[in-house]
Amino acid sequence: MVGYLANPLFLFVAVWGVAGASYLAGVCTGLFPAPRPLTVVLLLVNAVTFPLGYLTWTLFQGLEVRDSGLARSRRQPLTSTRLQWALAFTLLMGVLALGLILCRVAAIAAYFGVSVVDLLMRPVLLRFGLFVFLERAVSQTNLLVKFISLTSALFTIGFVLLGIFLRLDTTARRYVYLAGFLLVGLVTCLVNLSRYDMTVYALYLVLSYCAVSSPACRERSPHAARSLVLPVLAVVAMFVIVELLLRKGDVFDPTERFHGVLYSLYWSLASPIAAFNEFLGGFQGPYDLGLNTFYPIFKWLHQLGLIPPPDLLVYGEFIFIPHPANVYTYLRNFYEDFGLLGVALVPYVLGALVAAIRGRAGRDLPFLILHVFLLIPIIFSFYSYPLLPTQFYLQIAFAFLLFRYRLPEEQGEWNDGTMERWNTVGA
Repeated sequence: MVGYLANPLFLFVAVWGVAGASYLAGVCTGLFPAPRPLTVVLLLVNAVTFPLGYLTWTLFQGLEVRDSGLARSRRQPLTSTRLQWALAFTLLMGVLALGLILCRVAAIAAYFGVSVVDLLMRPVLLRFGLFVFLERAVSQTNLLVKFISLTSALFTIGFVLLGIFLRLDTTARRYVYLAGFLLVGLVTCLVNLSRYDMTVYALYLVLSYCAVSSPACRERSPHAARSLVLPVLAVVAMFVIVELLLRKGDVFDPTERFHGVLYSLYWSLASPIAAFNEFLGGFQGPYDLGLNTFYPIFKWLHQLGLIPPPDLLVYGEFIFIPHPANVYTYLRNFYEDFGLLGVALVPYVLGALVAAIRGRAGRDLPFLILHVFLLIPIIFSFYSYPLLPTQFYLQIAFAFLLFRYRLPEEQGEWNDGTMERWNTVGA
């Protein structure tokens, strides 16, 4: 059953079903205005084209006859020892990333003329400083930002590897790695005041854990969920801590704190579609022809001196419907670039891409990592477009450069015959 949680089509239907139902509930209660006809059309097009792209490529793969035995033999097998070395390396990169992030906090503190400790004790000022820093660095990337992206990309890969290790290893050492990654991740996200990053870390871990399927794993199925308790608790802790520091729930209901927190969670689900509806009402063009969808390419071209600096906000402009919102689903990026054609074509290509990669993810570790990475844009497609940071593409590059292993086919290839034959990402 856990395999369904790593199925792209299941995830797409689930997240858009929940977000769509939440939005409709807001419309029915009068919280949001009625959707425009264009909003309904674009939502329906999106709901059809992604599954169509996924199923089209799945059917194509089913009709294709191929012998994959030779492809499996070209890489060295992933073993327990190799995976533990990879985990230690990526955890070290996480520690380095945390150190660099603290250097960024020091730079922000100097900008405001306060001490680092004073800035950390004033989370609202810190959040504003991070916002200013990221907006200024979006085009003119300095060395500090580059090193943070490099080390953070490697640390993020570690959560995918950790999910695989938790699924296959049966010793207490898996909890040592789990505690180390969660501790570094929690501190990093707390310094950044980022609930989103902690959620993504946990999702990478859980999705890779669910993507691994083997007879040995199925024997442990009654206790399989225990390894996922700590990641879930870490996300809950991060939400609670940020709420206590920033009191974000008070924006929605200052008189009843707990109700305000719950309402803020509902708002995160429902408001992006409502914000997208309002965006469509005010959008007059012209289309940006790829800037919002392929922003990293424009950024790299600018750094090479080939084009002027691209004009793009890291965070969308706030609107009030009636509460503040600045995310508009991933459909805004596609529509702002190419109109209806973009809303139809890009989700179709994304669906076909994840279907094509899913087959190779059952044999090769780099493709398994890429498969898990591409599930995040699907999960957050109702919320925003997560493919703008350069770090996402660095993660993919590092996966294919540094972790070129094939998944083990027999017991002895994993750990001296203690594991049965296993595969990942089952049909």
